[in-house]
Parts: sequence; structure tokens; C-alpha cells
Amino acid sequence: MGDDTSPAAMAASAVSVENKSGAQLALALTVFALVLASNSIINESWRTTTLEVGDFSFTNSFSLTERTVDNTANDDVDTESFESIYDDDCKDPEGELIEEHCSAIKDYHDAGIVAIIMLILSSIILLVATVMQVRSMIGMGQRVPNIISAIGGILVGLSVLSWWLMLPEIEKTDFEWGQGFWMALVAAGAGLIAGFSGTLQSWIDGPPRMRAHGVRAGLDMNEFVLKESSCGNHTLSILADSDLVRVVRVERIGASPAIKDVLATRRDSYTGFSHQRLDWLDDFKGLWWVISGATLISSFMISSLFLIPFTVAALLALMQLMDPERFVVSTNSGNHPFYINRWRSNRELTNLSMDLVDDAMIAVLRGEELDTDILDARSDLIAERFSAERDAKQEAEQAAAEEKAAFIEAVQPAPEQPVVEVIPAPPEAVQEAESTNDPTADPDWPETNQSPLAQIEAAAVSPVVIEAEPQDEPQNEPEVEAEVEVDAPGEEIETISEPTPPPAIEQPVTIPPPPPLPGVIAPPPP
Repeated sequence: MGDDTSPAAMAASAVSVENKSGAQLALALTVFALVLASNSIINESWRTTTLEVGDFSFTNSFSLTERTVDNTANDDVDTESFESIYDDDCKDPEGELIEEHCSAIKDYHDAGIVAIIMLILSSIILLVATVMQVRSMIGMGQRVPNIISAIGGILVGLSVLSWWLMLPEIEKTDFEWGQGFWMALVAAGAGLIAGFSGTLQSWIDGPPRMRAHGVRAGLDMNEFVLKESSCGNHTLSILADSDLVRVVRVERIGASPAIKDVLATRRDSYTGFSHQRLDWLDDFKGLWWVISGATLISSFMISSLFLIPFTVAALLALMQLMDPERFVVSTNSGNHPFYINRWRSNRELTNLSMDLVDDAMIAVLRGEELDTDILDARSDLIAERFSAERDAKQEAEQAAAEEKAAFIEAVQPAPEQPVVEVIPAPPEAVQEAESTNDPTADPDWPETNQSPLAQIEAAAVSPVVIEAEPQDEPQNEPEVEAEVEVDAPGEEIETISEPTPPPAIEQPVTIPPPPPLPGVIAPPPP
């Protein structure tokens, strides 16, 4: 016995409690749509008209295949199919009225045949959807059954629309919609709602959790969470220490909790605790759904008084989805009841707290501390699981984005680089470029008509301007060699020019440095 570990000290295992409220609702609506669609095919009243003659009335009811005439004069009910009416009255049509009558009977017959075919097909689809909805309740996916249920509901609606569009237009006659018409419309709506049961499921489950840990009171008291909302921003908790016992509602506002007391009493005034489970709602959940569907169908086919039991059964089915439980805290001042339901709650934590709250409150009655270890361990486990799922989701999204970017990069062709062809320069141009870049070579001066003295004065007055940007098509200046000879005063200075070589071809080389200034020549003596 001493080696056995106490259940209170054992860590809570990871138990995933799947909420199937949406699947239950989808199954009930799909079965309801199937029953209504099937009954609408054989219903005898899709369209009715009443003709009053004195104290008597004649009621014509049109189904998809036949016409029923109810004569109140002799309480006679005559039923005849459209096909037999057409064969009897329209073999030899004579006159405009007979032709209109035969045309109307033919339109009724054609519209009914088309509607029957579409309703039979939609009933088969709804039957398949029913089987798949049952499988979704035991662990299969819910998306495909919902889509099939929605398709069945849409097809029922299309069958009603096709029948209505093909009906004949009869003047001076007021028609009313019969039971079969309304049954088919309700079946179409039920199938569509069953198709959107995922949205209903999210509405029942509540908003998703945004933070790993739910809000807590954060006081210096032991906190036992009775109910935590699905988003973790609202809790109903029991707080206890050596002096007080409190029942509080905690709401997360920003980063701080807001505490609202439901009950506060001294610990020595706490005299009792009662917990009542309403499990009978869940035990008879199938009965609530069957009664709801049967009474609703009966309200169409028999009497509208069946809406009263339908309302009661629907409320019981809704309470079964909420799964409420009743608590009573007894103090010296009396009993203080309150209810807890699992609607839009963290069902895993709420279910565990409902299993542990009785022992915890009895321990408080004995004078012991409020034990919250198992509940805190499960809360930490839920937080760790949420963080792991969030990280895995982010990694999956990042991997999907990288895969998409790689796919786009692989699909798009790479831009082609332009091919640059290098044209070799002729040998003469290469030699000319080498001689130009040689700093030891004597610079060639261009031919000028000015005297050496004028050149010296111009060079002294005007600065040398060097082009910083190269020209698009650089051209070599003609090389001129000037030789100046000074023999005697009064003699003319002869300028000897050598022949200018032909201009070189484009040279994609660096620009040569500017030539140095010519040497200063002394003026001749007077």
C-alpha cells in the first residue's frame, strides 16, 4: 500500500475529448431533410385552390402526379392522375377552353415528373450523407459529409424551383401552397444548415484560444477552476485560503485580470456543498432529436398544435448540447445555487474539474487545503500542447511559403544575359595605343599658326582645361613635331611640320595624360 502512488499525486495524462455537438446537429438535420424530402414526394397537396358555391365548397389539391377534388356537398373525394385526366378529356380537344385545360394538365404532369426525379435523386444523396454523418461521429472527417448534405439540400431546393417554373399560369384562380411544398422547402433548408454545421460547431465551441494559459485570479489563494472559456479569457473559479471561501468570475482585460465575486464567505461559515449532474439530458439525447423531427413533420401534415411538443423537445435537445450542471454552496446565510454549462468552454479542463470538484470541496469542509494540483497539471499540459501546435503550424506555413517561392522560381525562366562580342583592334591601332600610353615617348604637338612667343603668353594667361569625361568616339590628335631654330636676331622662325598619320580607330583604352607645357624660349636680343 505504501508503494502505491496516490491518484492525486499522479500527473494528468493527455486526454483529448472531442466535442461532437456539431456532428450531432448535422446528423439530426440530415435525417430530418431526408424524411421531409421523401414524404414530400408522396404528399397529396403541393398546391390547393378552393371554389365556394353557396354553402358548399370544392377544394382542388394538386400533388406531383394527381389531382384530388373534395366536394363538401356530398363529402365525396375524387382522386385522379394527370395522365388519366389528359387521356379522358384531351383526346379530341375542341374549343379554346378545352385546349387551355389540356395544356394546363400537361404542364402539371411534366412539372411533377421532373420534380419527382430530382427529389428521388436528392433523397439518395441525403441517405448517403446520413451514413457519412454517422461515421463522422465516430472519428471520421466531417467536411465531406457536410458537403454531401449541402448538395442534397440544394438539389431539393432546385427540384421545388423547377416544379414552380413549369407550372401553368391560370388566370382568375387563387392558389395556395400545400403541405408538400413547405415540406420540400424545409428539407432544403435543413440540408443546407447541415452543410454548414462546421460553422455551428465553431459557434458552439466558442472563439479559439489565443494564449497558452488561461486567465487566473492571481491572488494568494488556492484557485480551483470550475469553467474556463474556449479562448481562455474568462473563468469561473473557487478561491480558498485559511480565512475565506470565494466563488469569482475572472475576466482578462488586456494583460490584467478583473475579478468579480459571485459568493464570498468566511471559511467557518461554509457548511455544505451540493453538485447535481443533469446526465439524463445526455442519456436521452436521441429521444429529444426524434421527437423534435416527428412533431415538426406532424405540424405540417396533421396540425399546427404539434409545434408545442416540438418546442419542448427542441429546448431539451439544446440543453443537451450545453450539458449543464448545478452547484449549491451552503453557508450560514442559506443556499447559493449556480449553474455551469459547457457551452463555448474549454471542455477538456471543464470536464476534469467536474470530476474533481466534489472531493476538493469535501476536503475544504474537513478543514484541509483546496487541492488544485491535478487541475493545474492538466492546465499546464493544455498550454504546452497549444504552444507545440502553434509552433508546428507556423513551421508548416513557413515551409509552404518557401515551397511556393521555390516553385515560382523554378517555373519562371531565368533572364538571358546579353552576349558581348569583343572585336579585336587592328595591329596599327594597338601599336598607336601603346605608343600613346608610353610616358617616356616624346609628346607630339598639334600644328599651330602662332609664333612661339604668342604660345607662351597664351599658356601663361589661360589655364589648362582637362576634359574629365571621355567622348563617345575619342579621336587622336594629329601628331606634329615642331623644331625651332634661333640663328640670329631678325630671322624668321621656321616651323617644320611632319606629315600627320591617319586617325586611329576607336580605342577603348584609358585617356592619355595631358601633354606638358612647351619649354620657354628666350626672346631674341634687341
